[in-house]
Amino acid sequence: MLGERGFSGDKAGMNMDPSDLIVGVMMAIFGLIGLVGASGAMDNGIFVFGMSLFVFSVLFIFGLIKRAFDRAEEARHE
Repeated sequence: MLGERGFSGDKAGMNMDPSDLIVGVMMAIFGLIGLVGASGAMDNGIFVFGMSLFVFSVLFIFGLIKRAFDRAEEARHE
């Protein structure tokens, strides 16, 4: 099954790069750290930084997802 979809190099699956998965997991961790930091903030600076880190990580992950779908569509048209 992994040969049809996932991390294989064939054109049937999403052709997701393993490095994209690693970066996505790291960004999710950074986003959670930002939320934890914002929830325990005693001043506005740390709150804004934590929320900004969370929003940036969510947007970055959406960009990774978009790039994976764009690669799959490009491979489908070749």
